[in-house]
Amino acid sequence: MNPAIQVMLPNHRIDLFHNLEQLIGDMIREFPKHEREIRRFYHTVDKAGALVGRWIGKSRAGQWHDNGKIFHRVLRLTAIIAGWFSLIIRGTGDVETFRRVIEAQLTILSHLHTNGAPFPLTAVYLLSLPQRGVYYPLGGRSAWVNWLRKRFSDAGGVLMDNCSVMRIDTKPDINVDLVHAGASATLRGKRLIVSAQWEKLKPLLFQQKIFRRLVHKLNSLCPIVYPFCLHLGVRSGGLPEQLAPYAVWVRDETKPLTDQNLVYIQTSRSDEKERAPEGRRALCATVFLKNSPMMLTDQELSGVAKAIIDSLEGLLPFLRESIDYVNIEKSILLARRSQEIINRKYRTRKGVMIGIDTLSPITPLPNVFLTGGILRAGLGFEGEILAGMDAAFLAGRGIKNHGL
Repeated sequence: MNPAIQVMLPNHRIDLFHNLEQLIGDMIREFPKHEREIRRFYHTVDKAGALVGRWIGKSRAGQWHDNGKIFHRVLRLTAIIAGWFSLIIRGTGDVETFRRVIEAQLTILSHLHTNGAPFPLTAVYLLSLPQRGVYYPLGGRSAWVNWLRKRFSDAGGVLMDNCSVMRIDTKPDINVDLVHAGASATLRGKRLIVSAQWEKLKPLLFQQKIFRRLVHKLNSLCPIVYPFCLHLGVRSGGLPEQLAPYAVWVRDETKPLTDQNLVYIQTSRSDEKERAPEGRRALCATVFLKNSPMMLTDQELSGVAKAIIDSLEGLLPFLRESIDYVNIEKSILLARRSQEIINRKYRTRKGVMIGIDTLSPITPLPNVFLTGGILRAGLGFEGEILAGMDAAFLAGRGIKNHGL
């Protein structure tokens, strides 16, 4: 896709092209007074993005116990500090609007919330995604999930939906008691990989004294905003031809990008017949709320859904009359059911300089490992995949865990 994504404000529209000079040119067209700062910033992104990419490759699972890791990080400390400070956007006037464009991208691409602090170094890696020809896949996350589910099943794995875990025993082997389809069952195995975002993690597993330090680390990663997605079906004529499949709409550039001020728009392409029939387009509009959909009433979430449609009319004036399908009740149900598996925006108690490894997949028990995007929150969607690979690698090797 070219552009890979668009960021739109009331008085600006920026296309994030694959070609770096083309991207810089589009930014300068929108912010001509800050050409020097824009060029400096994006050349930093281009240079440091490749460097951070190599660091990510070297920080793979299996190196968690490498005593030389700390030494190597000290050696590259100068590069880390230089790269981190180079992400500070300098200037006055509408340079703050340029910063808003960068923040809007990172709000979508990263699971870390900086709250006005300097961007973590992983920001350069995420901002360089279009130049590397990488972006979210067509079909959204479901394309990845469906592929992974098939590969897992083909390899002999068993997927169980609509089951509830009642008890977990980790000594000497793993025993998981659960209820599935109204009947009790017990799963037995040698190792357990569990999501750090699972609702029952603390009451069923982390109540043991051995996990006290890990619970403290996990509590330091506080969710600060929660996504809510409204799913629509619209007639193709109601969408502008130049609207990218991924677009970010910022209603007010002077206000924070959370609490419904930013709307992330994902649309199917006209040739994606598996997502919408001919002449129709699937549209998903996401906002970030201060409170979890689990804590809000149906009436409150219905108000959020209607506010999304109202806000999009400032960008898509023919949207309302082009809506072919909308099910607010189902959108609310999906938002609540998915809160354990989607990633919120997390805030750390201390400032984050690098942001690659937010939390270790290793636990105090040698047969229990963590996964989930929160482990690599600074890497966003890609971090979710890498966290799963880390946990699988460690469980496959059967590494013994010490020192936590």
